Amino acid sequence: MQAEQRGYEVVVVGGGVVGMSVALELDAAGTDVLLVDRDRLGGASTSRNAGGVRHQFYQDANILAALETSARLRQLVAEDGPVDYRQVGYLLLYTDDAQRDRLAEGVVRQNALGVDTRMIAPDEIAEIAPDVDLDGVLGACFGPTDGYLDPILLAAALRNRVLRSGVRVLEGTAVHRIESDGDRATGVVTAVGTIPAGTVVNCAGAWAPTLARSYGGDLPIVPRRSQVFVMADVPPLSPTMPHTFDCGSRFYVRPHQRDVWSGAAFKPILDEAPPTPGMAAEWVEAEELARRVGRRVPALAGRPFTRAWAGVIEVTPDDNPVLGWTHLANVYSAAGFSGHGICIGMGLAPSIGAEIRGGEPAIPLDIFRPQRFSDGSPAKLEGLWLQARPSRYEQWLASGPAAPQAGVTR
Repeated sequence: MQAEQRGYEVVVVGGGVVGMSVALELDAAGTDVLLVDRDRLGGASTSRNAGGVRHQFYQDANILAALETSARLRQLVAEDGPVDYRQVGYLLLYTDDAQRDRLAEGVVRQNALGVDTRMIAPDEIAEIAPDVDLDGVLGACFGPTDGYLDPILLAAALRNRVLRSGVRVLEGTAVHRIESDGDRATGVVTAVGTIPAGTVVNCAGAWAPTLARSYGGDLPIVPRRSQVFVMADVPPLSPTMPHTFDCGSRFYVRPHQRDVWSGAAFKPILDEAPPTPGMAAEWVEAEELARRVGRRVPALAGRPFTRAWAGVIEVTPDDNPVLGWTHLANVYSAAGFSGHGICIGMGLAPSIGAEIRGGEPAIPLDIFRPQRFSDGSPAKLEGLWLQARPSRYEQWLASGPAAPQAGVTR
């Protein structure tokens, strides 16, 4: 519904997958909620990624959230139309024992919570992904219920659901700051005026720290550029080809209709989130990424990327989101999903919504509290890669196999 210029019980700032999902939960519970976004709902990070959907996490809360996300995605497809959701699996190739041990650690927790992941040997990899060259591969972790979707279709489906709901929507409207009086927020100052709010939920993603600073808050979230490169009209790959990660060379590759999408673990740190959601891709890693893709999937060898796009992921020190109340009694943070928003955002939304309403979350949210970075809590790291994401191209370049010298063939 279109918004009215009045006060609301809850104002949700940021209309990505997390903001839309939280707003829908609050509306379903009878809360008078306004959802504000500087762009079109779903137009920022939600629609500018590779659409990976996995259960292969290491913390129980994330695994449970991923399971709930999958259930909600199937419901969304049934009720709102296709989002090209394909549960063809995540295949995480490892080339050293340390990465194997890290993946196996996750399998134990995932299996305990009902996720059918397993460690597999090269012969089973060849059956699942016959297009993958197994040179140097010792084995893999396979999650058969993982997969991918089209993020643009997902954003559109969620937006349509929001517009059909009782959620009031204000698109194309920037929130400049959160106003406060004492220990409480009084409203949000937008491009169209001040809107009173009983509660404010900061779901602004990479822009959440800027909003937090407007009321004296601080969120340990860093914006990082994330890019997706496309090889168009590639030779047909096996219909069982999973979303495949090469943990040694630190890239992924996955089919998309007649194309292939790929990206590197290299995620440059930005000084600040860009003023607008869209960013032109930078092609610094494209040639080397294409070489690594062709080495691992020989059918794609020698093929260039023909287009690309870039978005922003908002990353915390432990790759877990920041969920919880701030030093203002009625401001709740739900940001810092570290590239996992599509995987766990929809699944965490019911628990976030319950907590905002004063109820008990179905999924324990303790590991996500903002205070964990200052109270000495032990870090509970979440991430597929054994090492941190490289912030510089040279770091990522050094992680992979050496390029062949002139005159030398493989």
